[in-house]
Amino acid sequence: MPGRGYDYHGVMKSYPIRSGLMTACCCFFGCVAPVLAETPVEGPDTLFLTWFGDPTTSIVAQWLEEGEPLPIVEGATDDIPAFDAPKLDGITIDGAADDWNGRGLDAGFLAGDDGRVDAEQDLSASAQIAWNESGLLVMLRVYDDVADEAEDIKSLYSADSIELFVSTGVGSDQRYQVLIAPGADAKQTSARHSHFDYRSDRAGGDPSFEYACKAEEGGYVVEVLLPWANLGAVPAAGERIGFQFYINDRDGEKEVKTIRWHPDHDANERPESMYALRLTERAGDGAVARAKVVREGDKAQLAVWADETLAGLKVQATSAGHVIGEGVLERNNGRASASIDLAAAPGGARWGTIHAKLDEMEIAYARPLKWMTVSAPNPIEVICGADIKSESGGSTQVKPFGDYTGLFLHRAEFKGLTPDESYTIQIGGEAGASVSFRTAPATLNEPLVFAEGGDVGIWKNVAPLHTIAASWGPRFGLIGGDCAYANGRTPENWVAYLRLWRKHMVDPEGRLIPMLCAIGNHEVDGSFGQPINRAPFFNALFDGLFKGKTYAALDFGDYLSLVLLDSGHVSAHDGAQAKWLDKVLAKRENRPHLFTAYHVPAYPSHREFEGKYSELARQNWVPLFEKHGVDVSFEHHDHTYKRTHVMTGGVPDPDGVLYLGDGCWGRNPRTVATPEERPYLAKSVSAAHVIRVTLDGGEQRFIAVDVEGNLIDQYPE
Repeated sequence: MPGRGYDYHGVMKSYPIRSGLMTACCCFFGCVAPVLAETPVEGPDTLFLTWFGDPTTSIVAQWLEEGEPLPIVEGATDDIPAFDAPKLDGITIDGAADDWNGRGLDAGFLAGDDGRVDAEQDLSASAQIAWNESGLLVMLRVYDDVADEAEDIKSLYSADSIELFVSTGVGSDQRYQVLIAPGADAKQTSARHSHFDYRSDRAGGDPSFEYACKAEEGGYVVEVLLPWANLGAVPAAGERIGFQFYINDRDGEKEVKTIRWHPDHDANERPESMYALRLTERAGDGAVARAKVVREGDKAQLAVWADETLAGLKVQATSAGHVIGEGVLERNNGRASASIDLAAAPGGARWGTIHAKLDEMEIAYARPLKWMTVSAPNPIEVICGADIKSESGGSTQVKPFGDYTGLFLHRAEFKGLTPDESYTIQIGGEAGASVSFRTAPATLNEPLVFAEGGDVGIWKNVAPLHTIAASWGPRFGLIGGDCAYANGRTPENWVAYLRLWRKHMVDPEGRLIPMLCAIGNHEVDGSFGQPINRAPFFNALFDGLFKGKTYAALDFGDYLSLVLLDSGHVSAHDGAQAKWLDKVLAKRENRPHLFTAYHVPAYPSHREFEGKYSELARQNWVPLFEKHGVDVSFEHHDHTYKRTHVMTGGVPDPDGVLYLGDGCWGRNPRTVATPEERPYLAKSVSAAHVIRVTLDGGEQRFIAVDVEGNLIDQYPE
């Protein structure tokens, strides 16, 4: 599963996980880097600025808002059931299951996407869950006839492994993720782990956990203790927590398969994708089925997947005592399943929690999709400066943010502005909020700075790097793909991403810094070679610039052109995009500063040089860069820092192209190849970073700094 984080690893049985945000540090100016101030944000906390046209005379303000909640049907609630996990003493974390004796909560039904069940010996499992005064206890017995574990500690999830997610409650941001590879592979004989810390409150100190793994014929056993102290929780009977687990399986070159407890596969992104556990004295019943509300066109269905033994039985969908749909569980590939059309709630109201029942026995539940529970918000009055109305007549345009997300996008575009001028946008009238910005200059009469990077996300390195970048007073920030890691599926990640930008990308004069973005694999559901509708959130935010495509050019006055490209995510490198690129660059050959930006690097510093999409860039784009005199190509995707030599045809040439970046404006860095290993590299560092670009007349200067503000590279040297 793409987009996972990690911190430290090892094979110790008890292991501390260290994390934390930088508050003050040395920076390359020889001073203290900016402290992350907790200043309140005025107005919409997801508001950001961008350009669809001339950056010297226009601006676009946009923000996200949840729809207006619909009233709930009388008698309905949003409460969800919980599984009862018993308190057990005498459990030793040693990888042996004999001290459990079946006393824990049997998790029950486990399956993959769409309820998929594999052959028992290929991928299946049983799980026991309990608790004691120290923490949550989990024992997994996994049946897997081919042991195949990842070599790279940073991608344990890409092969045989388990993933555990625990929180203070379903939907809580106080949560973290643990990944464990059991060491059952002939090449990987020791258990290893990594983690990702999502906790909103880390005041309780560094989290820790215990685990032990034991290989056995046809699979392995994993035991884990997740301490309450990690969550700042005090255990007591009747308390609830959130919990989810995955079991991943790779058999050689085959695609990784996963089975899960809760049906959703995005607990690393959405804290709602967990089941509720209630701490009790005795174990309750485990899951015999799972349910999920899905969209079928403009209607909603309840998808139910269950143990094969339930095939042939009628299942009803109910809410507030109303039967709102029914179907029959049919045998299908080792499990039973049903798709139930759901009736609309009456009178403009909404359903609460939806229950799947056999007779009066509840077998599963699901929450309504957010779009089923809200209506569109009203437009909001916006004015730029004293009297400049938006193109939509003085109020925002409001449109859905993607399809059926329950979120809506406010947009206000202003034109006819004066170059190099500061403005204030007033939102919601005189009593509302305001945000200030500055247009780009028409002519480069003084040095201009912008910030550049990619692979950002919503995690711990983002705020410090934003704060450092904002302290430079840049005219804009350029993101070369993988902005929010929403994967075309998780709009909540865009909410979190935009909140971080709104809060921290404010220059020393209090002006919000505009954002420009190219498309990356994590903007797209499916990563590469997908139709444009598989990037719904990126398209919703930036359609005014890209105009039905996923590549565009933007000109700043008489001095700078940015050409934003799609490295195979929606548009192929060759064909229409390559023909367009040839024409666009030809028209801009005489621009003082001609830059391209895209996601997958032509000259990678972490991934293989022979990678498919890197080769396509070298075959289709690099000759055009060289032909038309591109100065710099900003590259990303590898989560490292690199600077190549100025090159033509991959060899040093002072009249060639510089390839810079490799994208780590927020993500944890990966290992990096050295210049000795790849001679096209002039500099390579494994570091999260942001790049300061300075245009000074006809000169260009580049400085890269890490998350603590330390200089890691500068060019010219």
